[in-house]
Formats: sequence, structure tokens, C-alpha cells
Amino acid sequence: MLKTKKRNPEKVSKSEVPGSLPYVWKKIRTRRLAMIGLIFVVTLLILSFISPWICTYSYKAISMKDKFALPSWQHPFGCDELGRDILSRVLYGAKYTMSVGVFSTGFSCLAGVILGSVAGYFGGFVDNLIMRCLDVFQSFPGILLAITLSTVLGPGFEKVIIAMGIAYMPAYARMMRASILTIRDSEYIEAATAMNCTTFQIVKRHIIPNAISPLIVQVAMGIASAGLSASSLSFLGFGVKATTPEWGAMLSSARTFIQDYPHMCIFPGIFIMATVLSFNLVGDAIRDALDPKLKD
Repeated sequence: MLKTKKRNPEKVSKSEVPGSLPYVWKKIRTRRLAMIGLIFVVTLLILSFISPWICTYSYKAISMKDKFALPSWQHPFGCDELGRDILSRVLYGAKYTMSVGVFSTGFSCLAGVILGSVAGYFGGFVDNLIMRCLDVFQSFPGILLAITLSTVLGPGFEKVIIAMGIAYMPAYARMMRASILTIRDSEYIEAATAMNCTTFQIVKRHIIPNAISPLIVQVAMGIASAGLSASSLSFLGFGVKATTPEWGAMLSSARTFIQDYPHMCIFPGIFIMATVLSFNLVGDAIRDALDPKLKD
């Protein structure tokens, strides 16, 4: 007798599994504006790291003969009040603005996941204690709290990240807690408890992976807000050191000359606007891919 081979059930492509990385990438590729935003951010990030080798002038080179030079072939974005090339400073400063946005959001997310997981899983007194402490932080506007913390910590790249991370942490903690409350009493959590899994294992392997999807969307959207807030802090004088070519600091030093030499404000402002818009476009596409309520 001839043996018939059993047919394997049709395998589902990973790009068709909602929530998977290939699925998210497929969603982003189908959104033209999101792809434009992603290409802009990646290109700008690459240019910022190779700027010392591709820029004709150093971002800190002073040339008083080029003071307030208007945009030209020699200086495409013009020069500032000290004759420093604005194009070099914009490209070099991109790493600071985007790094502050990414790292401060990551800090907020990590702290929010820990606090939200503990509060949501244990509930009771622990939940009330953590939430009331977060209420104190959230009673202040985020940018005002970041300014206060920056004043206490002082100016500096790392200190700005810490200040903004603490200021925007409550939002992530509350979102994580809300997600955990919806799955805390699920059957697979009860099964893990019946198998004598430790509390740490349950939270790490079962609760956080199943509750973190809304948080990923919030992170994608929050990087843009964090980058804008970082520029705002630098503009107000509470961000990175004044000599650092950060976009907000460049705007702050150029506002005195905005009427006579508007190019000093225009180019850093355009890059802030374009970067925030690009992150928002990418975050919007990620939200559409991960939010189960938004299906094609």
C-alpha cells in the first residue's frame, strides 16, 4: 500500500500575526507618510554621527569675519553671532535632541512599568501608596516639574534625561496599571499561580508581556513630545549646557537677533518641527498596528 503523506496545516505568515514585529513593519510600509518620517529620522541620525567627517566646518569653530553671515554656497544655513556654521551645529546637535527624547522616554517607561506592575498586581495598600505618590508628581504640569527638577539637578545632558524621565513617569505607570488590572484575573494567571510560579515569574513572564502593547504605542508617541520638551528646556536655559549645539539652545541664543537675522532661528526651528512630526507619524502607524480596535 502506498503511504499518503500528511499535509501540514497552512502556516500563517508572521506578517499576518497582529502585534508581531513583521506585522508592525508591514503596517508602517503601507503608510507613505510614516515611511517618509522614518526615513527622515534615520537619515538625520546617520548624518549627525558622521557630521564631523562630512561637514566642512566644525560646529564649534569661531570665525568673526563670518559673523551673522547669511545663507550662501559656502554656508548653506548661514552663521551665528560668533561666526559658527549653523548647518554643522544643526547636524551635530541632532544627536542631543533625539537622544534626550529617546533616553528620557525609555527611563520613564522603565520606571512606569515597574511601578505600574507592582501597583496593578498587588493592589490594596501597595496600589494606594504608589498611586497617591504619583498623584503628587502628576499634579504639576510635566514641563513645569521638569524645569523644577532641572533647576535642582543643574544643567547637563544626563541630568535633563533624569528630570524629564521623572516628570513624565506617572503617565506610563498609570497606563501599565490599567492594563494589568484588565488581565490580572485571567485564566492563564490563575493557571500560573496553581503551578506554584513565583510572583516575580508571573509578573515577568505573563503579566508584563501581555499588558505592554498599549505602552509601546505611548512610547512611540512620547518620544516626539519628549524631544520637544527637551528643546523647550534648553530654550529656557534649563537644559544642556549653553555651548552644546542643541536645537533648543540654538533657538534661545538666536532669539535676540530674530528680527535682523531670522535664519538663525528658522533652520533649528524647521528641524525641530520636522523631527517631532516624523516621530508622530511613525508613532501613529505603530498605534494603528498594535491597537486591536483599529482594524482594516
